[in-house]
Amino acid sequence: MAQAEDQGLDALIRQAEQALLNEKWEEAHSLFEMALARLYQEEEPSLSHLTEAYNGRGVALLQLGYYQQAIKSLRQALEYQPTLTGAYFNLGLCYEALGNTNAALEAYSRAIELEPHDAEVYFRRGGVWFMREEYQKTVEDTSRAIELHPVGAITGPYLARGLAYYRLEQYTEAQADFAEAMKADPQTAAEACFYRALTYIDTNDAGSAYDDLQAYLSMTGDPASTMAEQAREILQELEKLL
Repeated sequence: MAQAEDQGLDALIRQAEQALLNEKWEEAHSLFEMALARLYQEEEPSLSHLTEAYNGRGVALLQLGYYQQAIKSLRQALEYQPTLTGAYFNLGLCYEALGNTNAALEAYSRAIELEPHDAEVYFRRGGVWFMREEYQKTVEDTSRAIELHPVGAITGPYLARGLAYYRLEQYTEAQADFAEAMKADPQTAAEACFYRALTYIDTNDAGSAYDDLQAYLSMTGDPASTMAEQAREILQELEKLL
């Protein structure tokens, strides 16, 4: 940190941004605080530097779990640059973490207005619609996220859309999405097996449900989880039918 005290403001901000990239949240926060302190010692601080410092500090605070402080810092960045798409996205993350779905939707929607081709924002907004039990809107947003990604590049939206289809009792569509989600990392694939099993139960296909729950238990990285316990309980009931 002593090195940071001796360097120019632009270099200090670059160092802080590198700390963000390296996921060194505490270090990044300290460096952005240092940059802001220097900026306010100047007679005419650079607006671009103020924007970068407030936005970067907001990201660090978000990652550290200080959501209210992050919101304040991100909004200060937006005062200097109202079209900063990333700040709206990060505001959405903060509000989502706080359970404020109205504000999260507003922030994500503003980010989409500014950058309508960002799949991640549609994915996150789809998750908020799911929290509000507005499942058709979840389907719409996750479908857009899938459209914006190269084929096979992502699986998260497939899992989310599959869950929305499940809640809408559109089981064929849900099963197809869960099959796509199974191409992901082992934990996501395991969850997809669990949820697809539920669709088979609702469509009276006990054999397929049994197979998927067995597959889930063989893949899950947390055999003591609530989901794993539910899987074992359901398997016991299914064994009575097979």
